[in-house]
Amino acid sequence: MSAAVRRTASALGAVAAVLLVLVAFNSFTSSSAGAAVSRPLVRSTYFTGSATVTCPSGYTATGGVGVDVQNSMYVARTEPVTNSAGKPVGWKGDIRQRVNGAAATGTVYVVCAQ
Repeated sequence: MSAAVRRTASALGAVAAVLLVLVAFNSFTSSSAGAAVSRPLVRSTYFTGSATVTCPSGYTATGGVGVDVQNSMYVARTEPVTNSAGKPVGWKGDIRQRVNGAAATGTVYVVCAQ
């Protein structure tokens, strides 16, 4: 399998995972005590090294993922970002090269809901 095919498959898998989280979250909250999610959305950014992607004002981050797209890279860290009140408002990713730990390129996604 070529490197381009592996990168595409990895990226599509990550997008599918984020969308499944979004669907599951929406289904779960819609049926619990009348609490419905309005206008859920997914945001992403392509970056080198570390990056944070945030939800719009008034939204809460419900999940996220940092994705590396080549075998020569790895996700060093992926975690939620919180505001001063402890509310999750974004997602942070850090991608590194396997050979030397230097900054590498990847994508970070966040699932946001109101």
